[in-house]
Amino acid sequence: MARHPLLLPSFAAVLAVAILASAYLVARNGHYFFKSQASDIEVTGSTSMDFTSDLAVWQGEFTRKAMDLKEVYAMMKQDKEVIERFLKEKGIAEDAFAFLSIDILPQNKTVNHYNDKGDLVDREQVFNGYRLKRSFEVTSSDIDLIERLANEVTELIEQDVYIISYPPKYYYTQLGELKIQMIEAASQDGQLRARTAVQGGGGSLGDLLETSIGVFQILGTNSDESFSWGGTLNTSSKLKTAYVNVKQRYAIE
Repeated sequence: MARHPLLLPSFAAVLAVAILASAYLVARNGHYFFKSQASDIEVTGSTSMDFTSDLAVWQGEFTRKAMDLKEVYAMMKQDKEVIERFLKEKGIAEDAFAFLSIDILPQNKTVNHYNDKGDLVDREQVFNGYRLKRSFEVTSSDIDLIERLANEVTELIEQDVYIISYPPKYYYTQLGELKIQMIEAASQDGQLRARTAVQGGGGSLGDLLETSIGVFQILGTNSDESFSWGGTLNTSSKLKTAYVNVKQRYAIE
């Protein structure tokens, strides 16, 4: 069938208009998309600060064992008096240490029963006395004194006190104030990065649109500890380093 000659120019015209319209929309939408992406900038500011702990906590634990409960209680009471005297002689005030409750741990031992041929025929759990355990805690801002106590605890062992000494834990009582300073410093760092990037491209930094504070990471200074998603709080090092990030989004004018 022959095509009508008048339909060919009309179809071509419509096609051309459609192509031009599509090109216009793509260009227009592309321009709008580019403008949207360039209308703001996201940066992450960060800071770190070194500080020294100003509070130390030393914990210890002493134990006794005996078949009679009254007897072992009396031994624990005597050990407590020895430890109190030791702490006071070393310069620890009475309100700086505390004793926790006593844990009573009944002890059993396994007795094997054999027949005449030497074969094991039965095992029996037999009561083997009471083991009592008690913890104490010393808190002081005199960190050097706490460290000396932890090292000189062997003097109690020489007095027949069965004691376990744990490493001191170190804290910082001004941590709240330090965090405020770090947030401010990290925010200023982020703003400087954003302004430098925008002005370097010939633009001007606008208002702050959004900001969020990351978790604090407090690690031992020069340690090999790692950051964690929920934040880290080191208590084993006297010297610490704190880190924080602040994410920001600024308008571009």
